[in-house]
Amino acid sequence: MGYLRVTLPDGVGLSAFERRDGTGTPLLFIHGNSCDHTFLAPQIDHFAERRTVCAPDLRGHGKSDKPEGDYSFARLADDLAALMEALELPACVAVGHSMGGMVALELCARHPELVAGVACLDSTLLTPPGRPSRVRSLLEGLRSTAWKGYFRRYFEAVFEPWDDPSRKEAILGRMLDTPQHVVVSLFEQWRLADGAAAVRACRVPFLYVASSRPRTDVVQLGELSPQLMTGQVVGAGHFLTLEASSQVNAMLERFLEINGL
Repeated sequence: MGYLRVTLPDGVGLSAFERRDGTGTPLLFIHGNSCDHTFLAPQIDHFAERRTVCAPDLRGHGKSDKPEGDYSFARLADDLAALMEALELPACVAVGHSMGGMVALELCARHPELVAGVACLDSTLLTPPGRPSRVRSLLEGLRSTAWKGYFRRYFEAVFEPWDDPSRKEAILGRMLDTPQHVVVSLFEQWRLADGAAAVRACRVPFLYVASSRPRTDVVQLGELSPQLMTGQVVGAGHFLTLEASSQVNAMLERFLEINGL
């Protein structure tokens, strides 16, 4: 149990927490844009008591390497596949928060033999009408020298009034440690991503958990994915993994139980 480092085929080093214990399908925790694995710490700690868990920092994040280059969801998914191969992990349930949900679906599409189930936690999978134009405008700001202001204002909007204010400031401060080139590339990839196609390609058990203000169209999601199970937390913004961890953990537990994972 503990932290390890894996060098990917292109020489990039990934930092990851791993614990091998218990029974059931292993869980692969995938954090979101400009976060790291600790943003899923309540889930990692909860399930590590009785399951094998692996929680990497994606390239460009946390203690992993942050090279120049594109940060496409396909590349991030291939990184995870290489990590699983290096660690000899069997097929897992990929649990992704925010952007991590898109990466989980990409992993499922590109490496189906490695994914036994997918859980997306408040991921924007189906972009609401009008969102692409706002993202283009945001990208202009993120490419400028004043990018941190644009970044902060964007993410301030994902919190709710009842979210813990000190936790909010800590989250924003840590996210702003992400290099500008990583942030810009990730938002470019989000603008180009085809969430509907990614959802249609998913054939394994699929859970979507929304925050108190959903960031995707759950009705349309169900139309695209007949096996979809859904949940919604009470009283938490986008960082529901930290604000409403017990609710999230309970829904994940039930999803795993019902699907025999």
